[in-house]
Amino acid sequence: MRTLLIALTLLLGTATPAAAAPVPLEAGTHLSTHSATSRCVNGYNVRGHLLVPPGCGPVGTVVRGPGGVDVGPVVAVRQTYAVVRITNTAAWVQRPTIVGHSGVITGAMESPVGGRVCTVGRTIGLRCGTLQAKNVTVHYPTGSVSGLTRTTLCTEPGELWSPVFSGSQAQGHVLGGSGNCTTGGSSYYQPLRAILSAEGFTLVTG
Repeated sequence: MRTLLIALTLLLGTATPAAAAPVPLEAGTHLSTHSATSRCVNGYNVRGHLLVPPGCGPVGTVVRGPGGVDVGPVVAVRQTYAVVRITNTAAWVQRPTIVGHSGVITGAMESPVGGRVCTVGRTIGLRCGTLQAKNVTVHYPTGSVSGLTRTTLCTEPGELWSPVFSGSQAQGHVLGGSGNCTTGGSSYYQPLRAILSAEGFTLVTG
């Protein structure tokens, strides 16, 4: 009996703890960095990378997910978005879903003018509107941005990069707008398909 107890003690003492299950990364997952100049949040997942706002930080900035766990570095910063490469693959799993929304993203087919589009924001939740125009140029203080889509979706402070979708199809991320959700207004996003084409990325779908 004593021999058996000693053997069990040795086995328990040398057992390797089970690895923690990967944490889901959804569109809308809050992220953080030490150098973020604006809201840093995950956009629609593309395989092996994240699409985030350009204000998350310059190239080389380490992006962290919930709990302060590293995701990976910023590897490119464009005019309207930045790219993060996932290097800590054991800690995270990419999902074709949106925080606060039960639907699953199955593609990125663009909605036509007049089509219904929706977004989920952290301040007022789900709201929907109409796609008004494509290939719009907007003049921001930092410069002009072309190829944007205008919608009747209202915006509120802190809604930057909220995912825009139509049914199960990803459309883009809110870049800004005018007005608010009390008085009404409009918002703009860069079509996701243009980003996928420019970067050669594959959308994570369900």
